Amino acid sequence: MSRAAALMAFAGAIAVACGERPAPTASVSPPAEATSLRPLTSRDGTTGAPPALPAGHPPVSVGGPAESKVVEGEVRLAARLRDRPGPDDVLFVIARSSATGQVVAVRKEEHARFPFAFRLSAGDTMMEGVPFDGPFDLTARISRSGDAMPQPGDLEGTAKNVAAGARGVAIVVEHVRP
Repeated sequence: MSRAAALMAFAGAIAVACGERPAPTASVSPPAEATSLRPLTSRDGTTGAPPALPAGHPPVSVGGPAESKVVEGEVRLAARLRDRPGPDDVLFVIARSSATGQVVAVRKEEHARFPFAFRLSAGDTMMEGVPFDGPFDLTARISRSGDAMPQPGDLEGTAKNVAAGARGVAIVVEHVRP
């Protein structure tokens, strides 16, 4: 056995003793050809049926009702506040349940320019599993600190009782938090 091979064997034994996996050696077979691999999406042009769900599993819908519950609109600044936002201010668009006042969803946008087009959906909910059901009270807050908690001097505007799925919602930022 050559000195180099002995050192490699010794290093491998030390690695195993320390709980580490040794690096693969040249005797490892090369990876399978890329043609035998299948992508994780259906964009490869095949038309095979989707895999079967386990017995008792509820049906899975793609792009159904959840996608129709998108709330879209625009955040604008009142004329008297147009010069107030700075380049490093952060815009938060917050959806609260109109019934309970609980925060349902939040978007954080850095370096926003106004008017700013926004989109809220189930993907913006605060916790997984929280339904994105309206009506919502929407708040647009421009924060100098970048903190989601309201601070004195933050700029705010609201839109009340916005239905889930609403398009063309206008939020006018017109108040300065005392």
